[in-house]
Amino acid sequence: MVNTMCLNLTIPKKSFYWLFILWALFGFSITNGESFDDNPLTRINNYIEYSSIFSSSGQVSSGDLNNVMKSGVKRIIYLAYSDQDKSLLNEDRLVKNLGMQYIHIPVEWSNPETDDFLLFAAVMQQNPSMPTLLHCQVNFRASVFSFLYRVIYLEVDIKEAKSDMDIIWRPNETWTKFIFQILEMNNINPSCDECTW
Repeated sequence: MVNTMCLNLTIPKKSFYWLFILWALFGFSITNGESFDDNPLTRINNYIEYSSIFSSSGQVSSGDLNNVMKSGVKRIIYLAYSDQDKSLLNEDRLVKNLGMQYIHIPVEWSNPETDDFLLFAAVMQQNPSMPTLLHCQVNFRASVFSFLYRVIYLEVDIKEAKSDMDIIWRPNETWTKFIFQILEMNNINPSCDECTW
C-alpha cells in the first residue's frame, strides 16, 4: 500500500515538471520576446521586409509614416499615381517633414515601362545602403520592382525572390511580360525549379 501511494505522488510531480519545462521554453519566450505583431510596420497593407534596409508595401497612412521613420527608413519611393483613390494626400510633404527622402515614380498599372524600372534602379543605386520603403497602392507594382531589383542588383536567387513576390501576388500577363523583358535586358533567365509563371 505504501508503494501505491508513492507511485500516485510521483505521477503528478512528473506532470508538473514537464508542464513547467514547456512553460519555460514556450510561454516565457512568447511573453517576453517581441513578436511579429509588435512591429507596427506589419500592419501596413501587404508589407514585406526583404532585409533590414529594404521593404515594400501597399499604400501607407500618415500614421504609418511615423512608424516607418521610427524604424529607421530614410527613403520612401512611391510607384503609383498621386491621384488614385487610396493615395495619401500630400504624402511628399509628410515624408519630407519627417526628415525622409521622397521619390515619386508614377508607373502606369496597365503599361509598366522599362524606363520606370531603370529610374527606380538608378535611385536605389545612388545610395544602395539607404534604408528604403518602396510602395504603391497594394504592393503589386512595388513587389515586382523589388523582385527585379533583388535579382539583378542584389543577386538574390530567382526562386527566393519569386517566392517573396508570390506572397503578395502572382503577376498577371502584363506584369509577367514586363518582368521577362527586364530580366532579358540583363541576360537573366526567369526559369527556376518550382517557379511557375
